[in-house]
Amino acid sequence: MFRLLLIPVFLLILSACTAVTSEVRATIEYAFKDAEDAELSQDKIDSFPYTSLYAQWSDKPQSLIVLGYVNKPDDWHFITAEKETLVLRNGRIIRTQSLNNNILAVSNLSNDPLRCIVTNQADCETYWQRQYDIELNKKEISRKVTSDFSIEGGEILNLPIGPVATTRVIEKGEFELSGERFINEFWLEDDGHVVKSKQTLFPGGDELTLTQVTWIGRDYSQSRSAKKEQQGQEAQ
Repeated sequence: MFRLLLIPVFLLILSACTAVTSEVRATIEYAFKDAEDAELSQDKIDSFPYTSLYAQWSDKPQSLIVLGYVNKPDDWHFITAEKETLVLRNGRIIRTQSLNNNILAVSNLSNDPLRCIVTNQADCETYWQRQYDIELNKKEISRKVTSDFSIEGGEILNLPIGPVATTRVIEKGEFELSGERFINEFWLEDDGHVVKSKQTLFPGGDELTLTQVTWIGRDYSQSRSAKKEQQGQEAQ
């Protein structure tokens, strides 16, 4: 589903904004020129000027996806090879476009515990109920989903950029009509920023793992230094 080359036709969707279109085109030309696989070298990660993630459906090959643009209030649109879009808010996938099945809308996002479970535990509800509008097997359906959240403790993640201190959060949920259960996992930094997740988007669907590769505007200089030091020790 994911490939290494972004299709320029998708830029037609963005034609209303010349600046954004130009930026996405530059991202395509830079990020995927002469790319042979989905794993960036350390040198390229260190110099990569765009926000990017690795994406992997269950046991399928890993792919690199790149941020196209950001919409208010804080929706991050990551673009895939086949004119597909994954829209993230606070690390959660809230909409998709051009997948085999798609999330069309999610209600009650303002009460998603991922917004506060790490940064404001004392006042953060750990139960969340929302409605999913889904395009499933070419039919549009609505499903009520309920979830309970728990904090599993601190964990050092070895991300592509280097080791990052995180808090692991578990979401145990249920699609109420079918009774199908799922478990999502999120790894958050101290300010609530999600650096990795494992999410089930549809009833009976495959799990999607998203891993941060680069995130422009956030300082990971210490992570870079720690990784280079570790590599130097291993080389000795």
